[in-house]
Amino acid sequence: MKRPLFTYFMGICVAGPVLLAPGPALAVPDANTIEFSNCSLSTPGTQATAQARCGFLEVPENPAAPDGRKIRLHVAVAEATSTTVEPDPVFFFAGGPGQAASETWVIIQWQMNMIRKHRDIVMIDQRGTGQSNRLSCPPDEGIDPLNAEIDFELMERGLRRCLEGLDGDPRMYTTTIAMQDYDRVRAAMGYERINLVGVSYGTRAAQVYLRQFPERVRTVVLDSVVPMQLSLGQEHAPMLDRAVRQVLEQCAAQETCNALYPNHAQEVNELFARLRQSPQQASITNPWTGEPQQILLSAETLGVAIRFLSYASETQALLPLLVHEAITTGNLERLAAQALLVMSSLDEAIANGMEASVMCSEDFPFMDFSANYDDTIMGGLMLEAIRRQCAIWPRGEVPDGFHEPVVSELPVLLLSGERDPVTPPSYATQVAQTFANSLALVARGHSHSVLRDVCLHGIATQFIETGSVAGLDTACVQKIRPAPFFTSLLGPEP
Repeated sequence: MKRPLFTYFMGICVAGPVLLAPGPALAVPDANTIEFSNCSLSTPGTQATAQARCGFLEVPENPAAPDGRKIRLHVAVAEATSTTVEPDPVFFFAGGPGQAASETWVIIQWQMNMIRKHRDIVMIDQRGTGQSNRLSCPPDEGIDPLNAEIDFELMERGLRRCLEGLDGDPRMYTTTIAMQDYDRVRAAMGYERINLVGVSYGTRAAQVYLRQFPERVRTVVLDSVVPMQLSLGQEHAPMLDRAVRQVLEQCAAQETCNALYPNHAQEVNELFARLRQSPQQASITNPWTGEPQQILLSAETLGVAIRFLSYASETQALLPLLVHEAITTGNLERLAAQALLVMSSLDEAIANGMEASVMCSEDFPFMDFSANYDDTIMGGLMLEAIRRQCAIWPRGEVPDGFHEPVVSELPVLLLSGERDPVTPPSYATQVAQTFANSLALVARGHSHSVLRDVCLHGIATQFIETGSVAGLDTACVQKIRPAPFFTSLLGPEP
């Protein structure tokens, strides 16, 4: 069987309002016009939930036709945990593109507990995600996404079928239009100024909001920074190689890890060479269902698996062990199981129609498709997938100068992970050049989305509370360490 590629590489949870007993009033101004009620947020594929207050705001799908079709924006608010609440909330911008802020909140709520102490957290499902008229292209029935060969023609047929039944005009789901939505929500809730916290693609969205509505912004936190100059997807292949190389170099620098896996770099190359020559079937126990499953592991699927395993320091710490086991024993079962874990939830986590609308409008026209990535882990697969996808997907208008850097003197905190496979620290350094009042910090040995680190979370809290990068206590950054490498299947050395 062959596999469509649509959900494999593009980018980086329906949170239904459930009425509960009446709760405390939100700390929103009296001018608020959105009707909120208690709700329970959830993330597909998990049992996790989060309590919040939810409401909807109706907006025109096409801002140039205000009397035309309307869509509803889903807005969720996590109330401040203290009785002293500041008047400027935090607006959270989720990643992807294609993730819903309210669904992401369920996973990160504990990472934001200090920031939330004195400020409400406002989560808007960006148009095309979550409950804001989600644009999704479901996989074809009967196709096992992990037991097939990659097939671009199948992807193209699936895209055309998706467009035929899509509930929305995909040209209207760009970041620029979405940030106009965000300001409509701000105005409807009666806020004068807000604090922006964006992660990954959310850092692009936050910068677009800042450029359009600078007078409405108090502070900006950008975690895993996307420069405006970057075309999403253009550099994913070399950036992944950079991160994996750092992981292996740091393994080599540690006595125990190097003794256990002395030929780790060579083993990675050998494993890919084997799978390029002949994809291998592996029989695994499905980690979600407990049922036996056959999986075809090719060089392409291995590259995707390693990419997503590289998104967290904890899973990066597994790479030397998994590759060593696959080479020395020929047993790919555990590596295949990890591939299944990191890939099987992609369809639910990302609204791939919205993702295509963003990337095909904002990035595709500016990409260099002549770039040769044949010698990388990912190869040229992502560029080819984007090229074929965006030849079909309708593209919206992007303002002139969209990819120009945002210039601001407002306080901005930029956070990066040293081993981030998609948004390395150099991106934050680039962005900082036009933010005169900014501070960039790097978490040693960490990967993507670093606000979950208690040190950086604490610094971000200080920053938002004071509204300044001056005088922040950043001493703890020097103590940040990566997750220790696994020395056996039981975990790291004690």
